[in-house]
Amino acid sequence: MKPTSRIFVLLVIAGLFVWFFADALFGGGMFVFRDAGHFYYPLFKLVSEEWGAGRLPLWNPYENLGQPLAGDPTASVFYPGKLIFALPLGFDWAYRIYVTAHVLLAAGASFRLARYWRASTAAAGVCAISYAFCGNVLYQYCNVVFLVGAAWLPLAILAAERMLTGRNPRQAVLFGIVLAMMTLGGDPQMAYNAGVMAAAYALLLWWRQRSRADKENPPKPTASLFCMRPTLLAIAAVAGFTLSAVQVLPSMEFASLSERTDNSGLADRFLCRDMQPGTHGGNVYSFSVGPWRMAEYVWPNISGRQFPVHRRWLEVLPGEGGIWTPSLYMGILPLLLAIGALRFRRAEPHKLWMSWAAVLAVAAAFGWYGLGWLLREMHVNVDVDVGVGEPFGGLYWLITVCLPGYAYFRYPAKLLVLAALGLSVLAAWGWDDTFSQKSRVSRWLLWLAGLSVLGFFGSLAIRPWLGGWLSGVKPDVLFGPLDTTGAANDISLAMMQTAILCGLFYWLLRMALGAGEKRCRLIQAAALILVAVDLAMANGWMVACAPASSWHAESELAKAITARHGERPDPARVYRHRIWQRPSWRESGSADRMTESMQWDRATLWPKHNLTERIPILEVQGSMMPRKKRKKGTGVFSVASLAEYVILPGDKALPGGERVPLKTPDVSLWIRNPRLRLVFLATDEGEEERARLDFEILQHDPRRVEIEVELAEPGVVVLSEQFYPGWLLQVQSDKHKPREVPILKTVESLRGVELPAGRHNLVYTYRPTSFICGAVISGVAWLSALLMLA
Repeated sequence: MKPTSRIFVLLVIAGLFVWFFADALFGGGMFVFRDAGHFYYPLFKLVSEEWGAGRLPLWNPYENLGQPLAGDPTASVFYPGKLIFALPLGFDWAYRIYVTAHVLLAAGASFRLARYWRASTAAAGVCAISYAFCGNVLYQYCNVVFLVGAAWLPLAILAAERMLTGRNPRQAVLFGIVLAMMTLGGDPQMAYNAGVMAAAYALLLWWRQRSRADKENPPKPTASLFCMRPTLLAIAAVAGFTLSAVQVLPSMEFASLSERTDNSGLADRFLCRDMQPGTHGGNVYSFSVGPWRMAEYVWPNISGRQFPVHRRWLEVLPGEGGIWTPSLYMGILPLLLAIGALRFRRAEPHKLWMSWAAVLAVAAAFGWYGLGWLLREMHVNVDVDVGVGEPFGGLYWLITVCLPGYAYFRYPAKLLVLAALGLSVLAAWGWDDTFSQKSRVSRWLLWLAGLSVLGFFGSLAIRPWLGGWLSGVKPDVLFGPLDTTGAANDISLAMMQTAILCGLFYWLLRMALGAGEKRCRLIQAAALILVAVDLAMANGWMVACAPASSWHAESELAKAITARHGERPDPARVYRHRIWQRPSWRESGSADRMTESMQWDRATLWPKHNLTERIPILEVQGSMMPRKKRKKGTGVFSVASLAEYVILPGDKALPGGERVPLKTPDVSLWIRNPRLRLVFLATDEGEEERARLDFEILQHDPRRVEIEVELAEPGVVVLSEQFYPGWLLQVQSDKHKPREVPILKTVESLRGVELPAGRHNLVYTYRPTSFICGAVISGVAWLSALLMLA
């Protein structure tokens, strides 16, 4: 068996996979950091429990007075990969497998893509390792839906290549299926990106064909209209849309009614002015990547590790923004091989495609740091109004201006996944070229090793002054003050690791020159193992886990609310103060801060931990939330006035409220109005009247609410839940037949109905037209696609 065989590559990938996920797979750990722990775990559990209860997970009554669940792309309700949660494994194991399986899919799909483009087995192995385990892809375990998009991306590129070069409608349908899987998995932006890349590739192929100078081999005429590239792209787009319509149509409806709509003027959007924090327009460029972070591609963790102890010294720079991924590292040899394989002219079309895609994706990821930012930086000490916002003139700004609907997406750093795939495929091509002939990569390794050695000794020399220079770094709200000693160690270790690895790779490449076939295979096997070791050392710390028991501990707040609320059929209505951390965490760091944070988050019903407790929180900030009603001159309505229970930071008090004793630190629970109920009678002043209204809650499920009301005189009965398309109301008054009546959009966008005096039975049911139409379209599309492929 040859050492560079598929089995050998598989063993290397499997060993690296086990290294990264050993705690989750064998140690009883659960992914804890960022959205992996407090967002996707409870959200996916809610969806799984709804399916298990025999209900379609269409509505989420536990956030923002109710909002669509199927219309939230992050819930990925209809993604076929969610069938994992139907297996008899228990939710914890299903969640682990769901996350880690997509890492393996990313590795396998990128391996297959490289092999299709005639890379050797070892080179394809390097592509798989550097893509699946680089910082930009591996870290997406914290944002699972974007990991799903990254996992399917290589298959999308492969399908687009086959479709456009083979002129095959069947491949167009396959490309549409992959786009649909991305969309259903919760990452429509990656599907959009893949479609744009395919369209750009079609233009490149057309241009190359048009300008080809070889008159002896003219292009073959297209067999039919269905084999023309524009037609193939249209077929793929239609297939992708129709196959995922069950997700797309509810999401489009929700987006149009959510805070993602940008109400700023055209000129302000174009010039990036008046980008108010907290609005979607202000968040479009969040998590942009500063150009200075390109050093992380060369020196692993040169910026300092973000957790579990705060070592990220790069925050001393005034322009540094939010961190999407704490490291961009993809391995030093794959990076240099990719740079050496970049081609922008006179190369095969697929090599030009990957080269331009990688470079443009990196440039677009700069996002906020556009021409406007440069102009402002040049006038930093001069009071001059440049007339444009920071993002103006950047590549990401151009994308949002030119591509329809792209401004609905956020976070330029997500484009680095495209760059990771392009660079990894280029690294595979560079691998075969470098090991078959003398290459400039060897010279680069030698120079970089020397530069890193100088950097290592330089980092030692500046240590006495480093603490004073970094004194401007503010404490992290979660991980505490900056550990300057640890930050200095990270800088030195980054230089040392790159220097040593560059030396070792240089030695292996020198040995490969003139070596026999068998010896060259052994050298490539050693180099492949070294690439894996490099990534394991550099990125292993990013997969953070906490004991799975932390997610099952009983929340003291949930217990107290449930005890106070009793057996009432209507749910407790809770307002939780916007996200805050324990003040003591700013003052000191801890190696166990991840576990401490998870336990505290669950104890204080940090959104979305309320979902697993089935406790509604009236206002939850998220990726999409219903647009608030705004009154001219009065600001935004606060839903806190509808809450019966209020959760506040420990140092805050609720005037007129009754405090519930708790042992959980830095949080307080208050009963605001024990008489407040789900139903009230609206007056002209928008206030509640209970004297003329008597009611009883008969049923309250996510998609069905039944109420008995009795009015002494005519009035508008308000159900204090979100008014939203798709809700229907059937009213039976006294002994009359049930009739369907329109739902009124009443005070503060709540559901209401105008009723005469007497006794009435109200039945609210959620049957959204967007879902029904999408389900019919997707059902027909999947059946047609499967029949066509069969």
